[in-house]
Amino acid sequence: MALTSKIQTGEVVSDAQFRQFRIFNEVDLKRIRPLLNRCRKDLLKAGDVLLRPEFRNDCMYLLLSGRVAVSLESLDATPLVELGCGECIGEMSVFDGRNPSAYVKAIEQCEVVVIESDTLWQLIDSSHSLCRNLLYFLSNRLRSGNDIVAVSKSREKEQEQAANVDALTGVHNRRWLQEMMSVLKGHKLVESLPLAVLMLDVDHFKNFNDTYGHKSGDLVLQMVARTMRKSLRPSDMLARYGGEEFIVILPCTPAKQAKAVAERLRKAVAGCEITAEQGQDLPSVTISVGVAPLAEGESVEQMVEAADQALYLAKHNGRNRIELRS
Repeated sequence: MALTSKIQTGEVVSDAQFRQFRIFNEVDLKRIRPLLNRCRKDLLKAGDVLLRPEFRNDCMYLLLSGRVAVSLESLDATPLVELGCGECIGEMSVFDGRNPSAYVKAIEQCEVVVIESDTLWQLIDSSHSLCRNLLYFLSNRLRSGNDIVAVSKSREKEQEQAANVDALTGVHNRRWLQEMMSVLKGHKLVESLPLAVLMLDVDHFKNFNDTYGHKSGDLVLQMVARTMRKSLRPSDMLARYGGEEFIVILPCTPAKQAKAVAERLRKAVAGCEITAEQGQDLPSVTISVGVAPLAEGESVEQMVEAADQALYLAKHNGRNRIELRS
């Protein structure tokens, strides 16, 4: 039994009440009145459950008054949609013989017309107009379902993208980098085409933060990320590695070209002006860069480690410079 509680009113459903529903548009009600007389009215209290996925449903319900909530995961989940007067409920499980796909619960007192499955099938056999209206209704219901799925997938994609983006700088984050490295490890092109990595670090960033404050430090990181993104090709992949450190993956890029890209980034960042939120000019910053082309027989992780070692050497040798892996 799908209903948790019900009150049968015993009242006959009038023609005017049936006309509230689109499925009865242009239907000769007089002709099918003997079948309609089998339908009954039930009253639901607020909180009563009309449909549950755990229970079989053998009726279509027409909502004469009140509102119901439709939820997918559980009765307590946020409703996917609310349905009001003039809506049909439960028709899909009658047609396909499967349990309902959602929970339907009364939000307030509702009055419903109950059409049992045998009666519904006889109504369909007896009225081409009713059959046509049901097809039209079901097509609209399916389209609405498709729209909901499309919106849901769009939100999932947005959430997935947000999970892979650094909130401060807007570039990819470490999580995305790890996924990309897994992809690169299994890609055959990595073995046949040149690949290089740049590891970049903002010079004296801790001193800058201590002197001008963390808000100004955030502005620096945003400026560095924005400047590098403008200076890279669409195929190049930029991510914040952590703190003031960034990483760039350069597909199809040999050592000489990778070093040229690094120099272009270094000059671009050094030439940028920085203005604090209060309007005062802040000193420019520089970056150190370690460059590591992928060596023969080397893994992607080993290439990144080599770039990190080259970055350490660049900082050790005076900063604001580029070092190629040894």
